[in-house]
Amino acid sequence: MKFAFTGFLFAVAIANAASVWERSPWDNSPAEAKKEQAEPTAVRQTGEAKPADPNTFIDSRDNQPYKTITVSGVTWMAENLNYEDRQSSCYNKKPHCKKDGRLYTWHYAQRICPPGTRLPTVADWEQALYSDRFAQTLSLSGYRFYNGDFYDYAMTGAYWAAEEKEDYVSYAYFFKNKFGDWQKEAFYKEQGNSVRCIVGSSESTGAHKWGDQ
Repeated sequence: MKFAFTGFLFAVAIANAASVWERSPWDNSPAEAKKEQAEPTAVRQTGEAKPADPNTFIDSRDNQPYKTITVSGVTWMAENLNYEDRQSSCYNKKPHCKKDGRLYTWHYAQRICPPGTRLPTVADWEQALYSDRFAQTLSLSGYRFYNGDFYDYAMTGAYWAAEEKEDYVSYAYFFKNKFGDWQKEAFYKEQGNSVRCIVGSSESTGAHKWGDQ
């Protein structure tokens, strides 16, 4: 009787052990184990890649996305540049950078646009500002005076153009919003203004010239 009971316990133990090790990787053949490991990857690969947004430009330097707008065949960034450079600044506090982009001196604006883009010329600005749709993308993000002080947030917007003033090379051109109208002005290159970039290598549009303001 004692041996029968012992045999019963041994049989139960063997059955439980088989149940515990039923899912062990050692129970599978190498081919089956390889198949199980490959299945999750196969599931992940069934999803389709999301297509790139044709109205978005990605700055390859920091992977920051920018909406774009096309005016008269020229594609512009529809948001202010926000690439961090040691000579750039935010209006008073850093949170303004995310909303309104950074402010750059004219010299840094000359080289700050991302690869595949360029700083607009005076003619580019003159052409684009005929479009109300484009003008509505511009922000009144203020500017940094050449002495380092910030002025006119929510009142004035100022954007650099590529050219310096012909008869006074310490000045460069920019477009500034005054009383609801965008006008061309020239001032010290050390002023900090916003930057918009034109996407692609298209040349200046050659629009009609506005008089100096």
